[in-house]
Amino acid sequence: MIKEQIYRCADRILTSGVQPTPENISIDCQMSIEEVLPHWQSWKRDLSARISFGQKDVYVPDAPDSMSIAFGRIWQQAVEEASSRLVSDQRHLGTNVEEAGRVTEDTIKEMQYRQQDLENRLREQNQKVGELGGHNKALEAELSVLKSGFASETTQRKQEEQIRSNVEHELAHLRKTYEDSKRTFDQRIKDEQRHMLEAVSKADVDARYYKNALEKLRDEVGKKESVLTKSIHDLKAELAKKDVKIETQRTQLRSQDAELKLLKQDNALQSRELARYTSSLLAETNKTKRLEDKARDLDGEIRRLNQKQHNSTVDWSRRENSLRKILKDKEDELVRTLARLTSLEKRIITQDEELRRLNSRL
Repeated sequence: MIKEQIYRCADRILTSGVQPTPENISIDCQMSIEEVLPHWQSWKRDLSARISFGQKDVYVPDAPDSMSIAFGRIWQQAVEEASSRLVSDQRHLGTNVEEAGRVTEDTIKEMQYRQQDLENRLREQNQKVGELGGHNKALEAELSVLKSGFASETTQRKQEEQIRSNVEHELAHLRKTYEDSKRTFDQRIKDEQRHMLEAVSKADVDARYYKNALEKLRDEVGKKESVLTKSIHDLKAELAKKDVKIETQRTQLRSQDAELKLLKQDNALQSRELARYTSSLLAETNKTKRLEDKARDLDGEIRRLNQKQHNSTVDWSRRENSLRKILKDKEDELVRTLARLTSLEKRIITQDEELRRLNSRL
């Protein structure tokens, strides 16, 4: 029952000009696809046996005989007309194929000629492209060389600028150091000169003081010597007088023993006083010698201070000359560096012009 219903639905869909499918049949018969699928497959297998178009009479199942006969006639006419059209189309197609073959051969020959011409042109273009590629490679190599040269020049210029900045910084530092050292040396020399002048003035004051003291001592010693000499002369005169008296009064010696003893005592006292004066004179002489030695030491100290001042002046002048020489060398080096920088700038300008020319060529 289900099979016949499915067959009728499939035949109805086929006669309507639509290919029967399980979906169409399931919708038309209102069944599930699982139920329709096995019967649809059997319907496809039995379709060639149920409908035969190779015979003169076309059998259509479940259709009246008159309709089947009419449908068979229509189908036969359609088949004959289709066969005649197929034969005419085949003949026309054969002639068209021959003409198309000839046209195709001509076209192929023309295309071969064109292909050969295009290949020749392509070879020429490839040669030109190769030449242009070689020229381009040469230009690229030259450009790379120029770029590397420009990069090296730029690096060298940066290095020179760095060296120049370092030299300027070092020169400024040297100038500052020179000025500071000069100020320090000047201040030190001024201080040393002031100290030396103070020491010299003190030494002069001390020397004048000691000289005055020495002169005073000399005056005092001279006075004392004159007094002592006078006393000695007086004593000698008295001794002479006493000797004369002794010579003249020898006869009175015995009678004048007491007076002689007194005179001897006076003489002893005078001798002791003379010895005391002599010792004081020696002490003053020694003191005078010590003062003279001290004055000589002061003179030596003054000479040593003068020599030290002279050595300091010579040392400062030598240092100043060395600093001036170093400053002059640095200035010469700066001038050479500036000249090198100028030459490098000129070379960079020429390299830039060369690069612009090459870029304009490219």
